[in-house]
Amino acid sequence: MEGPLIPDDDTAATPPPAAATPAAATAAVTAASPWRRRLLLWIVPLVVAAGAIALYGSTGRYVDTDNAYVHQDLIDVAPQVSGDVIAVEAVENEQVAAGQVILRLDDTTAKIAVAAAEARLGTARADIEALKASWREKVGQAAVAARAAELSSRELQRQQQLAAARLIPASQLDAVQRSTDIALGSATVMRLQAEQTIAKLGGNAGLPTDEYPAVQAAAAELARARIDLARSVVHAPQAGVVSQLPKVGSRAEMGRPAFAIVTHRAAWVEANLKETDLEWVRAGQQVEIEVDTYRQHRWHGTVESISQATGAAFSVLPPQNASGNWVKVVQRIPVRIALQPGSDDPPLRDGMSAEVRIDTGPHRRFDRWFAALRR
Repeated sequence: MEGPLIPDDDTAATPPPAAATPAAATAAVTAASPWRRRLLLWIVPLVVAAGAIALYGSTGRYVDTDNAYVHQDLIDVAPQVSGDVIAVEAVENEQVAAGQVILRLDDTTAKIAVAAAEARLGTARADIEALKASWREKVGQAAVAARAAELSSRELQRQQQLAAARLIPASQLDAVQRSTDIALGSATVMRLQAEQTIAKLGGNAGLPTDEYPAVQAAAAELARARIDLARSVVHAPQAGVVSQLPKVGSRAEMGRPAFAIVTHRAAWVEANLKETDLEWVRAGQQVEIEVDTYRQHRWHGTVESISQATGAAFSVLPPQNASGNWVKVVQRIPVRIALQPGSDDPPLRDGMSAEVRIDTGPHRRFDRWFAALRR
């Protein structure tokens, strides 16, 4: 049977190290704690502050906003004449070509106006021909009257010679004088009537009938009536998708939009950035766009232009900041972004919501600080 274990003499005789005792460990921690507290109270906060300043100063390269929307050219088509819609040649959201017939308006009144204008044109031409004939008649009558006045003048001269020789009575001379005066007056009247007629012809009786102002005015009225008749058929001004079509029987008013066309031109994005985010935004910078409808797809584009005024400046009722009650509001400025088309891009529609991220370049906030120091 084995006895209890007896330690070796060397092991039993060796005392434990002084540092291993609880009192020694406590003394060592107490001696090192002031330096650790100084490290925690000064060095660590300084490092954190320096890191925060460096991080803040090195950011600001990217400007983003979710206040952005896809836009396409939207044309409101208004008829140039008023009338009831008698036919709609397209359906809602249909692809239409430029010049395609969309609406037909009631053209009864326009046709009557064309017929009346044609009648006025014919009357104007007949009036010109009548004036020409009247002028030729007046010219002939004036020539006859002038010849008669010339003969009467000669006869008066002969009678005056005879009366001077006392070969005829004075009453006969008076009769000849009166006849001569009448002949001269008739010639003058005929000449004046011919001049009046030629004045109505614009001073030239040899022009073609359609070149006279009265005929041209009637022709212009006819042309306008025919244009109004043609405008009773409304065409698509550009290719695109037609929307907001009226119903048959509704009234289309001149100058009031009857339908709209979203054209096939390239879409763009309008981002409304805060005025405080525009310091480094410039035209030509690269932009990443995400449309809410297609979260898994990214578009790329460039800043095309920046509006010269805020959105509030273009509003119907702009703010009156000079009034007594005033609250400062950060304004937004529209930024137009041109999209770079891709082969796999899904279709975009006008008014879609989007998010944009503009890369303003490798500048830093420190640039502004250093620029301020250089001043």
